[in-house]
Amino acid sequence: MPRSNRLSVVSPGVRPAPDEPAFRPGVALGAWLAAFVFSNVGAVVLLNVLGYGGTDSDTWPIWLIGVLQIPLWIGLIGALVLVSRRLGTGNFRRDYGLRFLPIDVIGIPIGVLTQLVFVQVLYWALPFIDRDEVSESAESLTSRAEGWGVVLLTLLVVVAAPVVEELFFRGLVLRSIQARYSDWLAVVGSAVLFALVHFQPVQLPALILFGVVVGYLALRTKRLGMSIFAHAGFNATTIVYLLASR
Repeated sequence: MPRSNRLSVVSPGVRPAPDEPAFRPGVALGAWLAAFVFSNVGAVVLLNVLGYGGTDSDTWPIWLIGVLQIPLWIGLIGALVLVSRRLGTGNFRRDYGLRFLPIDVIGIPIGVLTQLVFVQVLYWALPFIDRDEVSESAESLTSRAEGWGVVLLTLLVVVAAPVVEELFFRGLVLRSIQARYSDWLAVVGSAVLFALVHFQPVQLPALILFGVVVGYLALRTKRLGMSIFAHAGFNATTIVYLLASR
């Protein structure tokens, strides 16, 4: 990501240079809230249209869970497009660092290592957290995946989610905080928000840790390619382990 000159000052009302998108933390938070509202309204509409209104989410088939991701991703991508056009250059590569290089595939083993080693050490250091509860939601999801459901689950968790979530949290959120505060506050702040919006209290420490890892990758490389691959590796490790042990 092109870095702004910390000594420069952009006067009110003056559009920033093309490589200095006017992102701010409030903009990122507002974008997430808008996407959250849109996704919930869309989910309610879809559940009623598909005949699952008022049913327990534990009974939903895997294909329905996939369909319910559509409003969320439309909301997040829509927010990214709007912010990029209104406050940036209109180019995801320049505004959010959506760029890949061959070396970025090293993110896959980084994601795997984070899941298999760093997260395990973290929970070993936090004995008051029930380890069984940590994997409960993922186990519930994989237990409903059979046949094509496994393919759909893989596409959702290993392909789609890393791209959309890294674009939003390491593309928009991290850069929004970075534009106003320090680099490391941007890494930690984006990681905390990323963890909180998953609404999984027992997974919060692991998600924050993972958010810091991919945030650091985005900060060092100034692009999202390695972070996206790391996210894919992190999620894939969980899915492979749970499916294999099912």
